Parts: sequence; C-alpha cells; structure tokens
Amino acid sequence: MQSKKIDDEILNQGGDLGAITNTLMNSTPNNNYTILNKSMLPSKGLFYPQEIKYKKLTTIDIKNLSTVNSDTLDGVMNSVLSRNIININVNDIFVGDKIWLIFFLRSVTYNDYPYAIRYKCDNCGNSSIFNMRFNDLTIDYLKEDFNYSYKMDNNDVIEITFPTVGNEISCNQIIQEPEKYTMDGIIDEELLNIACYIKSVNGTKLSIMKAYDYITNLDGISFTNFSNYMSDVNFGVKPYININCECGGTTIVPLTFTSDYFMPKIK
Repeated sequence: MQSKKIDDEILNQGGDLGAITNTLMNSTPNNNYTILNKSMLPSKGLFYPQEIKYKKLTTIDIKNLSTVNSDTLDGVMNSVLSRNIININVNDIFVGDKIWLIFFLRSVTYNDYPYAIRYKCDNCGNSSIFNMRFNDLTIDYLKEDFNYSYKMDNNDVIEITFPTVGNEISCNQIIQEPEKYTMDGIIDEELLNIACYIKSVNGTKLSIMKAYDYITNLDGISFTNFSNYMSDVNFGVKPYININCECGGTTIVPLTFTSDYFMPKIK
C-alpha cells in the first residue's frame, strides 16, 4: 500500500524524491557524508555509475523507523534514504538495494551493535539468543555477467530490468486506484510486481500496465518459467537469517523491523 505520513518530519512521498534529495544536499554539509563502497550492495553498484555517499541516521529517522507499521513502512524507508543517501535520485535506487541500505544505515549509526534474536533450534529444541550483526544478513547478489535478454517458451524475447523505488511508488498508486487502470477495477498485486521486471518485449518498450497486460495473457508454461527464473536471479536481502546452533543444526528465523532494532538498549 502507499505509505502514509507519520508526522511533519516525514517527507511527502507524493513529490519528486530526486528534488528532495537535491535540497538536502544543498542544506547539509558534505563533510557529514562518507563515500559508499557500491560493490557491497546486492546489485554490486552496477546500475549506479556515480559516486554515492551516506551519513548516519538522525534522531527523527530513528524515531520514525522504530514506529513503522505495514502501511507506513515503504514511505518511511524512502524518506530515510532521501535524507541520508546523496548523489542519487531516490526513485532510481533499486528495490533490491533499498532494504540493504536501511540495514546498513542502522549498522553504521550504532557501530554494528548486535540485535538480540531469541530463537528455538529446530534440531535440538533448545531456546537461545543470537546476537545478529550486519554481516549475518542473507544476501543474494546480482551476477556481474547477468544476461538481460530472456527468451520465453512462446519465443518472445524479454529485455529484463529490475524494479526501482520509482516503480514501487507507481505500483502503489495503481493498486490504490485500480479502476483507473483496468476495465473491471481489479489489479493482481503479485503480477503487477512481476511486470516491473519487463523492460521490453521483442524490442518494444512497455509501460508497467502494458507489461502487466502482457503477463496476465501469457500461457501457463511461459508465465511459470519466467516467474521462477526471475525469483532465481533477483537480488536483495532475504527476509530471514540462518542461525547455527551449538548442536550443529540450522534454524531459519524471519527478519522483521522492530522498535528495539532501531532503538537498541546499548549497554
């Protein structure tokens, strides 16, 4: 869903986040920023030719991140990135890098202070606490030799792209007002997300809705194989971490943004 405003300190997501970023660049001393090693990103920085800089989270950022819910999460994260990442239009940040950047900013803000996760081992049944640090994230990286051309089972040739924050915002707007985009007023959110990975079909560039129409009219085999392929090659932070127990077993624990993750009790 389209993110809602928590308070006056959260930037309005209806505006141009690129313009917001430029305003922040002009109003904030650059000596507060550090050059980002783009090769650490899930995308390995392959889509960003320019130098990107970051700074630590502010008090407002920490407060807003610690009070997010499912309706406000995207808007808050976008606002946080627009405040703390410069030299790039926030709309041009790829979704696969977005979550990573939020974890990264939290890590540099607190000097990678660990986050205590209580878990129960699936193997031995014992309960314990795992102190998660930034390097414990499970990350899928984009292959540097990735082939952006994909031949479908129906012989169509797809030029693949990956969704950006700008695409994400556009999809949220479509989902909010589906009657403006379809005859029956129904949009399948999952299929719309898959459509964001299609840049062109047989050399013809497609809008998100044109790509959505293309996806919804595919035959079953072509759709299934393309969907599975994109799941395999996509990049980003996995929504879980693997915890190795002393018994030798491994437990998968879901990752969630909690208030104490962004406001840890530092001893």
